[in-house]
Amino acid sequence: MTDAELEASRAPHPHVFQAGERGLFPLGEVSVIGARGREGKTTVIVGLAVAVAIQHDVGRLNPPVGRSVVIFSAEDDRRQYARKVAAQCSQLGPQQAAQVKRRILVPDLDSQEMAAFRTLVTVADRSPVPTGTDAALVEAMRPLMDRPDAPVLVVFETASTLSDAEEDTRGHKMLIACLKRVARELNVACILVHHTSQAADNNLADLNISTADIRGGTALVYNSRQNAMLVNLGSDADPFDATDARTVLRKMAGSHDGRVTALVTLDSSKGMDPPPLFFAWRQTDFGPAAIEHEPLPTLQGKPWRKVREMVMAERGNVRAEARSNAQGASVTHVVALAEKLHKAGKQPTARAVSVAAGKSSTWAKPYLEAAVDEGLLTCTKEPIPRMKDGGAVYRPADSTVVVS
Repeated sequence: MTDAELEASRAPHPHVFQAGERGLFPLGEVSVIGARGREGKTTVIVGLAVAVAIQHDVGRLNPPVGRSVVIFSAEDDRRQYARKVAAQCSQLGPQQAAQVKRRILVPDLDSQEMAAFRTLVTVADRSPVPTGTDAALVEAMRPLMDRPDAPVLVVFETASTLSDAEEDTRGHKMLIACLKRVARELNVACILVHHTSQAADNNLADLNISTADIRGGTALVYNSRQNAMLVNLGSDADPFDATDARTVLRKMAGSHDGRVTALVTLDSSKGMDPPPLFFAWRQTDFGPAAIEHEPLPTLQGKPWRKVREMVMAERGNVRAEARSNAQGASVTHVVALAEKLHKAGKQPTARAVSVAAGKSSTWAKPYLEAAVDEGLLTCTKEPIPRMKDGGAVYRPADSTVVVS
């Protein structure tokens, strides 16, 4: 190592979005974004591409000046991407919209000329082999790299449509190797979009998410540099349960009544640990547009591990409040039932109130006792048929009953 090399190493590894020692999508490397089906992967990908094209910060991370994005999609066609881009452009001024149209490049893989380049990995003699598309893509992009607005990011969507090999270790390692060749030879960041496993759905309510949730086991995540997940946090119109961690995070992220999606980085890249990004969905004439949503200051700049700790703490408060509200509602309910039984000339015992509520025979007792503590009911011992020593009867606080 020379002194010059060591001195140059002071600068952190470059990323597409970067601020000091925090970065997202390292250059010369492959990153993986996983998400459930229909979770809005394409919408958010286009939102990220637009941020690059117009030099818009995301999560207070800065993109390079005046660069382009290539989206190589064997899943959604060019027309579908045109609609997504149009939705984003509808939220921009004329100058920025022109930059987006010029700097987001989407090859038409459905055309006859491109049909042979739809897949990067095929199968020969039961083994995955590269198709040569990676080499062809590198050569096709070399002239673009001489432009002032040369591509800095190449998105590949999705793993299952870009490879004919079954989703096993060998097939995924080969696919990552092809993408890494593109990243290294062109010095761009490559993103591979993929799906999460069905088992991962069970972890979303607790936001207990990890790289293990991305389909393909360790072959993808261990051979890529940075891994992230897209998580739908719901909306006011279509919310998750109030105590669901996704709802808690959406409210912590700040006010937006529409759908919010979080892009959560699950592992660090080159020692960098970027914060979660939030995208607010806005309806347009072309469908939804995903616009970066800056969270409240309490979350800004914090890595996912810290954010999740904060979410779990707040969720505990929400659950405690929900329990308190539920108990308050139950107390109000048993008081009303006790008053109804009293007016009917019946004894409002714990059993009688529970039966009136359609619950088990002891259900009402703790709520009746709480009502007594709050002065809403009184509790006296009265003779009760078929009870030798009588029992507790709960009556309205302003009632008068003569016990014989």
